[in-house]
Amino acid sequence: MSTSINRACPSCKQLNCLKIKENNIQCTSCDFSIKYNCPICKESLSESSWETSDNGDFTTCKSCNNMIHIKKIQNLFNNLMKISYTQECKLCNGPTIYRTQANIGHRCFYFPKCSGQASLFSQKKECLIFLDFETTGLELKKGHIIEIGALKIDTDGLEHTFDTFIKSPITLPEKIKAITNINDEMLENAPNMKEVIEDFHTFIGNATIIAHNADFDVPWLINEFEKHNLPLQNNTIICTFKWAQLMKEPRSSLSALTKKYKIGHLNAHRALADAAVTKELFFIYEDAQLVERPTQPLSDFEKILAKINRYKTKKKETVTT
Repeated sequence: MSTSINRACPSCKQLNCLKIKENNIQCTSCDFSIKYNCPICKESLSESSWETSDNGDFTTCKSCNNMIHIKKIQNLFNNLMKISYTQECKLCNGPTIYRTQANIGHRCFYFPKCSGQASLFSQKKECLIFLDFETTGLELKKGHIIEIGALKIDTDGLEHTFDTFIKSPITLPEKIKAITNINDEMLENAPNMKEVIEDFHTFIGNATIIAHNADFDVPWLINEFEKHNLPLQNNTIICTFKWAQLMKEPRSSLSALTKKYKIGHLNAHRALADAAVTKELFFIYEDAQLVERPTQPLSDFEKILAKINRYKTKKKETVTT
């Protein structure tokens, strides 16, 4: 059984043509082929025998006796994760995985089985989406989303990312360029929202959505779903900004909290990096167990969007008359 990798072939640059079969990655469009070694001990898997389970194909490395699941290998490649053998897990001394560009890591290779956060997944299994948008401005009805960044932890504890620029119909304001370090050239060949929104809708599904200042991000999300006739799910929303206020934090901004809790924040004000930092903050608050999660139904944010729409309509009528 082969498993797809959602990345371009490094040789022919074609998408959706890389397949994993046992310890071999092959391109179906060209002759590219490469073998990967055991991600834990780095020894060859060529002599290992492969089996199939409900969780997909797997093998047991003959050198370190660890089970290697193709699903895990697929997750590493799909999310451009790297393995570190120098920065080991503090709990089990195993390798860690990370992605510098997205500010993800270092997370134990065996997460969530080996992690201080393992208890979060030991009882109720849930899918979590950490979400952030970069936009052309603060006003929803005047602005446009220019970058989507989302990090998903599925019910198996595996991380998945969704990050893309979105073509802007307007020239970016200088203030936005300065804050995000995104310029018009970076968006020139980006897809428009219509091209990505269905995939993003599928990516989110009915997962719990976590955002820092959900009152901003979630109405933008609902607005795009409604604009493209995509059904809303009964998602639960958690706002880490509101959680910070409940925790009586002196300052609740993402930058202030990353400094307080010593969370690395590379590429601040970029969507995926901010989503990754929100994830770290979420787990810090969850582990602390000082204040319960401030959960809200999606309908609360539909009301915020409706209020914005009513205000804009009323303002337009006033100008017209």
